[in-house]
Amino acid sequence: MAAPLKIGLIGTGGISRSHLPVFKDFPDKVKLTAVCDIFEDAAKERAAEAGVDDIYLDYETMLNEADIDAVDICTGHDTHAPIVIAAAKAGKHSLVEKPMGNDMDECRKMIEETDNAGVTLMIAHMLRFSPTTEAVKKLLAEGELGTINAAKIDINMNAVGSLREGHWMLDGKAGGGIGMTNTIHETDIVRYLVGDVKSVTGVKKSISKRLLNGAEDMLCATLEFENGAVGTVMCLWNSPRSPVSQGYTLYGTEGALYSLPTLPIYRGDHFGPVVVSSPTRDTPETAPINRRDGSPSREMKGLEDIMGHFKQLEGGNHGLPSDNCFSNEILHFAECCQTGKEPISSGKAILGSMKLIFGIYEAAATGKTVQLADL
Repeated sequence: MAAPLKIGLIGTGGISRSHLPVFKDFPDKVKLTAVCDIFEDAAKERAAEAGVDDIYLDYETMLNEADIDAVDICTGHDTHAPIVIAAAKAGKHSLVEKPMGNDMDECRKMIEETDNAGVTLMIAHMLRFSPTTEAVKKLLAEGELGTINAAKIDINMNAVGSLREGHWMLDGKAGGGIGMTNTIHETDIVRYLVGDVKSVTGVKKSISKRLLNGAEDMLCATLEFENGAVGTVMCLWNSPRSPVSQGYTLYGTEGALYSLPTLPIYRGDHFGPVVVSSPTRDTPETAPINRRDGSPSREMKGLEDIMGHFKQLEGGNHGLPSDNCFSNEILHFAECCQTGKEPISSGKAILGSMKLIFGIYEAAATGKTVQLADL
């Protein structure tokens, strides 16, 4: 059995806390040996939570001195590229939180440098490692929904109102805005499930006065997939007193599925369970009923074919190591580092997801349809 992959954590913001359980639950696979943050108190706090003694205040010192094989990068978006490149030059593998980089040049440079160094680059799109996603992938592969013709992506929350004044997520120069922070999750998972996007149109707006340097709190787009499917994106960061949602819907020739919003936003598995309607799941027990004797009326029988009977996908790990998508992604990262296997969310695999977000931005700026192959 291979020794545990030794990992150094860089950045101790909120998302890093979701990465910690894997080190406790799978000590034979991964070991956190060092923690780094520019704020000493933050580094000490996260290190204490993880039972780590080796603390650093700058990542270059950690890369040179710490007993690590790889780094787990949980810093602001605009720092991802320089840290990954420095890690590659030091011969260290990189798991980096999404989004991959602040522009396409950064993303391509990250791939080039890690390829040249012979180290693994994996982007932490945790929804690809959700048991729910695994179940949806199986369902689609078996053709239960037929051919997917359309997809819808919805995000609705009051993030602008909940973030502190001057937070980096509100700053466009730091990679802030709803596109890079939230929309990237759902657009990536829909692309993972449906296929690459061919072209986009888009509108981007900055409504809140708290936003800085062009960060947006509204994003609306239409998508055309390479396989002919179409899609819509409607993402709001400025919707107080409204239902929170962050999910997707897939429409096929034989049925449909959609993800249900669940709070808190960051669950171990998914943003919410997925419910499905398809011929194989339609049963008399789930048929619409509106007669006193419990039988469907003629009108409701007619609506069954239109509305369907939605049933929640079965629970379980679906072949993954755990029901926690963060743990699953880090375990996959460790396996890829140790075997040389290409990660499911490698830099190359995520390049199309970054093109999708930057394509929406370009379409919004130019008012034209953007072909993603041109980016």
